[in-house]
Amino acid sequence: MTIRKRIMTILGLVVAALLAGTVAASAAYKDTAALPQTSIATHVIAAPTGVEATRANCSNARWMDVTVTWQPSTSARISGYEIKAYRDDGRVFTVATTGTGTTSATTRTDKHEGAPTTYTFTVTTLTSSGWTSPESLPSGSVTC
Repeated sequence: MTIRKRIMTILGLVVAALLAGTVAASAAYKDTAALPQTSIATHVIAAPTGVEATRANCSNARWMDVTVTWQPSTSARISGYEIKAYRDDGRVFTVATTGTGTTSATTRTDKHEGAPTTYTFTVTTLTSSGWTSPESLPSGSVTC
């Protein structure tokens, strides 16, 4: 390459650099963006139905055995059921927790915890994700 070509190349680069430095940069931005549509599904955990309580034993002077049965929840991922006893005096006790596939539990209540000794029972569905159903409708009353 000759000296003249080198000088012309250098001059061309200098002129290009000077012109490029005087051009203002510009950019246009939108303040909105198109987002993909999303939906969130909600599920209600179904309570067991048909809860029944049957006095299994009342011959002992202190204890009353009650068998509670129910129809299983129709919800998915069930891990078990929680059974609660309600007394006429307003006290509530969790009397049993069962595993998956169980639809009955026999529980023993103490008749000497004070009068009255009339109970009703409810069942709640438990799931593996930690969600629970509302309590079932109560069983009929059981008295010893």
